[in-house]
Amino acid sequence: MELVINLGIATVSAVIGITYVGASSPVQAVQLFDFQYSFPSYQPNGTAISASGTLTTTDLDPIKNNYTITGITGTRTAQGITETIIGLLSPGIYGINDNFLNTSTPLLTKNGFSYLVSGSGEDGNGNVNVFYSSLDEGYSELSSNVDYGSFSVVTPRPVPEPYTVSGSLVALGFGWWTKRKQALASQKQPHKGIKLLSDF
Repeated sequence: MELVINLGIATVSAVIGITYVGASSPVQAVQLFDFQYSFPSYQPNGTAISASGTLTTTDLDPIKNNYTITGITGTRTAQGITETIIGLLSPGIYGINDNFLNTSTPLLTKNGFSYLVSGSGEDGNGNVNVFYSSLDEGYSELSSNVDYGSFSVVTPRPVPEPYTVSGSLVALGFGWWTKRKQALASQKQPHKGIKLLSDF
């Protein structure tokens, strides 16, 4: 019985230890932006290309006044087929992308950001690049048979800090330990209405 109680205390201590490490470790701040865009087809009866999802970025760079996109999730629909966005491509991989997100219009640079989809993408290999053209004053996809259209993002929301999750683990560990302790205490007491041999 003491072993079980000690095990519970050890579990809580271990979780608290993890929490301490998580809270004390330096963590780079990140932001989440919900994005969406839609570009009409060049062809009169063509199909528009659209996409939506979430961009993960670094915190705001106060000198450049922009964010650097570090991740992406979502879906892209082209020619009536919805593709899953697999992940972000590193800078310079496709379309000389820099993966910058500006704080004001235009939201993207002429190099834009690039990502990989589950389908054929723009180049047949699943690569997609979204950029801004100052000449045409609009956003579009590189090499796609689409015109310029709209691109928008929603005000960023911060990603939960790691210690918030660790704090929840502490609460769960302590709750388990308390319930286990109460259960062990109730086993020591006889049930009501039942006589023990020692009572006679």
